[in-house]
Amino acid sequence: MGGQVERRGLLISLEGLDGVGKTTQIERLHVWLQERVQEVLCLREPGGTEFGEMLRQLILHGAEVSSGLAEFLVFAAARAELMETVVLPALSRGAVVLMDRFIDSSVAYQAFGHGLDPDVVMEINRLVIKGCTPDLTCWLRGEPYALDSGDRMEVRGADYFRRVEQGYAWLSEQEPERWLVINSRQNPDIIFDTVTTRINLLLDKSLGGKNR
Repeated sequence: MGGQVERRGLLISLEGLDGVGKTTQIERLHVWLQERVQEVLCLREPGGTEFGEMLRQLILHGAEVSSGLAEFLVFAAARAELMETVVLPALSRGAVVLMDRFIDSSVAYQAFGHGLDPDVVMEINRLVIKGCTPDLTCWLRGEPYALDSGDRMEVRGADYFRRVEQGYAWLSEQEPERWLVINSRQNPDIIFDTVTTRINLLLDKSLGGKNR
């Protein structure tokens, strides 16, 4: 199964419902980080590899999936490929990796949303990520501004998304030192300043600040 992989970089994930502004913040963070570190990668889940993008298209826009477990295992397969071929090598090089969704989405969406056992979901996640939990997870909390993606995940009912938010809340309580909970209805500039302040602390601690 393999043990933990040496990592010299930082892994930062952004979580929350579609439409709360994750993509906007990641794009801004990418530009901001390029001035401070030697390498930055922006990735999304599922996706980031040819295999992952094919699975993303299948699960979000292709075949109908009724089983929450089947849905999770597809995401886990895409995550395993992404970790082994992209994320782990990047972290070993010292890169900062920005993730648009990561392991916590599986707990929120498939465990709390669909009713899977959170322990099962988290155990499979642990095997997939090989000990590389995020250094920081930023949760943009709150209802989305708009749901215009058109994928199957975002046309589910309000009760489902309330359970997803409950999942994120539960996760943030389990590891408060890893989580940064942010009101997504704030001005995007305020959100950006809040996130970059926290990332600066990580850079100073782990990467020695500006190294470019």
